[in-house]
Amino acid sequence: MSNFNVDSFTSKLKQGGALGSLFECELTGSKGTEAMTAIGDFKFMCKGVTFPASTIEAATVTYMGRPLQIPGNRAAATLTTEIYNDEKMEIRNHIESWMERLNSHKTNKRQAGFEAINSYTGTMKVSQLSKVGTATTKSYEFIDVWPSSSGEITLSWDTNDIQTFSVTWEFSYWKSRQSNVGFS
Repeated sequence: MSNFNVDSFTSKLKQGGALGSLFECELTGSKGTEAMTAIGDFKFMCKGVTFPASTIEAATVTYMGRPLQIPGNRAAATLTTEIYNDEKMEIRNHIESWMERLNSHKTNKRQAGFEAINSYTGTMKVSQLSKVGTATTKSYEFIDVWPSSSGEITLSWDTNDIQTFSVTWEFSYWKSRQSNVGFS
């Protein structure tokens, strides 16, 4: 039988638990000449990040009519950010320009010079911060990120809220020192 004891629970919740609002998101290595200002501001304008789930798909192998599940390949995932829009729309403009160079609306072609994967991708680092604000408790690096979708922005006379938009990012893999994943 379970013994309900608040002190037992709170003793396991080290430092009061991680807060979802204490994070920082940096984008580096993105492409284009206008990148420096827009990407430097990304750390401050990135309102939220949704980490992708980590999934290994099951592969079915049949032996004498019995299906057995064995670990298969890691499923592809996406990373999503929610970004505040400033009046000059610098980050939005940068993302749209990056996507245009990946595949033009008009010509359906990639910009010359965007052939090798490192010529059109960047790196995104997401850090969970401690409540003291001086330490990173966990960080992830998403390697070879590129924007695959830039979300809608709704305009309406009914609101005074600051605009936000989402960006979906594709990536090759992620790594984290704290999990000892991706570092060899």
